[in-house]
Amino acid sequence: MIALEYGYEVLPGVAVDTPGVEDVLRRRERGLRWGVLALAAEAALMAVVLVAAGPGSATGVLTAVCLAPLVLVTAALTLLWRRARRRERLIMSTYGWQVWPVRTQDVRVVAGEGERAQGRRWGTDGRVVLLQPDGQSHCSFPLPSDGWDGPPQPRGQRPVDHVWFAGDTRFGGMVAEPGGLPFRHVVRSTPGKRRGTGAEDELARRAGLLPRGRSHGS
Repeated sequence: MIALEYGYEVLPGVAVDTPGVEDVLRRRERGLRWGVLALAAEAALMAVVLVAAGPGSATGVLTAVCLAPLVLVTAALTLLWRRARRRERLIMSTYGWQVWPVRTQDVRVVAGEGERAQGRRWGTDGRVVLLQPDGQSHCSFPLPSDGWDGPPQPRGQRPVDHVWFAGDTRFGGMVAEPGGLPFRHVVRSTPGKRRGTGAEDELARRAGLLPRGRSHGS
């Protein structure tokens, strides 16, 4: 683990054991029920109309044409939500928090809008830059509080020189403010070039960050 190589603190246990984290994960996972209920309601409505009007009738055909795309979209969104929640829990059940020194700054990122250069559009985004012991950038991620949907956090001065990270900085993981809340899932758009050890790769596979049967660099 690169944090240990740098001499940074790695907290005991796994991230999911941090007070407040399990509550947020469970609340997000309960949101899956609404997707399943919506999907069931849409499918039931389509079935009722088709049975009442007849599958070959104009009403039945129109109903199928209108509702089938909605059912497919709802199913796709529900599946994506389930995968996102599973990914969060898997990472936080695999890794402990690593304490990284950071600086906060605007960095140049690939964006949908902005200046075009080298075949891509570029914009700026507020990031926490994880630092190496010499103060150089190791990698950068979005701010932990961006998009936070958990309980409101106390106002006041917070540490801005450290973040907690659970995962593998070559790929991504969960980044949090000191204390564990707020937290968010982050992914590197391009995996880091550093080749990890066999133990690092196996841990990344267990967390779903690296596909099974592959090693980083292969």
